[in-house]
Amino acid sequence: MSRNNNEDSLGGAIEKLLKAYGLEEGYYAAAVVTHWENLMGPAVARRTQSIKIQNGVLIVKIESAALRQELSYGKDKIVQQINQKLGVRIIKSVELR
Repeated sequence: MSRNNNEDSLGGAIEKLLKAYGLEEGYYAAAVVTHWENLMGPAVARRTQSIKIQNGVLIVKIESAALRQELSYGKDKIVQQINQKLGVRIIKSVELR
């Protein structure tokens, strides 16, 4: 059975809908929050106060200065892991506060 040109996968349709209504960042920010503990571990998740995405920058507020410093060494790895988990390159950089 072949597809017609006007048919799209459900995932593709959802992507188009999110983009059309400007909801991409909010959707992916919620997905990052959902997966944060699995990606970073429970110790980091407990000390994370907030997570948001703004213009491709993942902004993470960490309550521990020592942990913030430790995470700053692995920013590129954090970007790579999150983008891989989401299946789209939405995060370009990480800012730790």
